[in-house]
Amino acid sequence: MSLFGEGVIAIWSDIREDGLETFYAWHDNEHVPERVGIPGFIRGRRYVAVEGSPRFYMQYETVSPQVQVGQDYLNRLNDPTEWTRRTLAYFENTTRSLTRKVFSQAKGDGAELVAAGVDAPREALAALRRVLVTGFLPELYLDHAVQGVHWLETDRSASTIETAEKRGRQVGVCDAVVLIETTRPGPARAARGRLEELLGAAEGVRLVVPPGHWRLEHQKVKLWL
Repeated sequence: MSLFGEGVIAIWSDIREDGLETFYAWHDNEHVPERVGIPGFIRGRRYVAVEGSPRFYMQYETVSPQVQVGQDYLNRLNDPTEWTRRTLAYFENTTRSLTRKVFSQAKGDGAELVAAGVDAPREALAALRRVLVTGFLPELYLDHAVQGVHWLETDRSASTIETAEKRGRQVGVCDAVVLIETTRPGPARAARGRLEELLGAAEGVRLVVPPGHWRLEHQKVKLWL
């Protein structure tokens, strides 16, 4: 996929089975439109797991990382709707990282997404970045079925701001996010296997969200900025 803008909010979460229909109705009809309507937000996407966990990966793309700590977004986080309050009670195993785009190559959009969230000390993260952005990801991108490859790094201070939406909830953060988008399931499975092998061998790297395979369910794009 082509990432719209320089900032990405990356969220993984499970949803309790008894809240699944509430979640779908809320996310499709209130939450994504609300978020995309915030100044500086461009697109919202939701993916459902094919292989891996958590069940959902959700992504919001912003003009810049600064939008993610701007007053317009914070106002929404600190004044959640009643529907939002009720639905967030069904979220489990949530990881949310406010990131900036560090490396990105894209031809277009595809429905299949391989994603992973990692933690690492500074030197180990820098070593992993070099391996991914100078070799692994550009090499994958040569595959005709691969539509996009991206490396995102997290602003931990921004990601850990306490807001009304987070109050009373356990929400994890990862240091960096890897995204690989393909047009077909087979290439996604192959990319996932290669990414698992690479990250498993990377010294000092902890998998907050192990490489998984998700499929696009829903998206909304702002038609003007």
